[in-house]
Amino acid sequence: MNPLPFVIYGSTVCEDTALVTARLRALNIPFGVRYVQTDAGVNPILEKYNNGSRVTPTLVFGNDEIVLSEPTIEQLESALDKAGYTFSPLRGAEIRGELKNQRVPNFTLPSSHGGEVTLYKLPGRKRAVLFFVRDAADRISQGYVRQLTNERALFDEYNALPIPILTADAETTREWANEFARGYAGLSDENGSVRARYDRALGIEPSRALLVVLDTYCVPRVVSSAEEAGGLIAPAEVTSWLRLLDYECDE
Repeated sequence: MNPLPFVIYGSTVCEDTALVTARLRALNIPFGVRYVQTDAGVNPILEKYNNGSRVTPTLVFGNDEIVLSEPTIEQLESALDKAGYTFSPLRGAEIRGELKNQRVPNFTLPSSHGGEVTLYKLPGRKRAVLFFVRDAADRISQGYVRQLTNERALFDEYNALPIPILTADAETTREWANEFARGYAGLSDENGSVRARYDRALGIEPSRALLVVLDTYCVPRVVSSAEEAGGLIAPAEVTSWLRLLDYECDE
C-alpha cells in the first residue's frame, strides 16, 4: 500500500516550517510545500484546519486523514509512520574509545543573561547539552532550539542545561536567545574559536550542525551532527540520553 501523500502549508519566514522541511529532507521523505507568500490559496486552508487561525506549518495527509499544526519532530515522525512512510530514525553517535575518557575543551564565553559562563564551572554540576549555531539567521536552528528548550521539566529532572552557542556578537546572541531559547541563556562565540576547537576535538566537519551531550564531568557521551539542524537527534532522544546518564553513578 502506498503511503498517504501530504502537503505542507507554510511560510518562508517561519522557523517551524523550516525545521519540518529540513527534517523531511534528512529522512529522505518526498514532500510538497505551499507558502503563504507565493500562494493566495494557502491562508484559507490554514484557517480551515486551525479554527480560523493561520498556523504554520500545517500538514495535511491524504483527504484529511491526518492533520498536524506546528508539529514537534516526534509528532511529525509519528504521523509519517502512521501514514505509511518508511524511514530510518536519526540517531546520535555514542562516544567510545579514548574520547569517552577525555573532557571536551573548556571555554569561557559571554552570556546573553549577562556576565560570562565557564563550562567547567557550571553551577550544580549540570550536564550540558551544547548546540552550536553558526548563523543566527538560520531558521532551521531557530526552530530546533525552540523544540529543544521546550523540554525544561526534563532538563530540570535530569540536572541538565541546554546551552546554545552562537557564532555571533553579544547583542545578536542576546536578541536571539530572548526570542528562541525560552528563557535559557545563549553564549556568544563571536569569532567561532570555540566551535573550531570542538570540530578538531570531535572530528566534525566545520560546516555541519552540531549538538553534544556531556556528562557531569564535561566528558562527551553522544554527538549528533548533520548538514542542517533538522537532521540532528530529536529532543526526545536528547532527554533519553540524559535519563541514561542520570541512572549512572557519579564517581
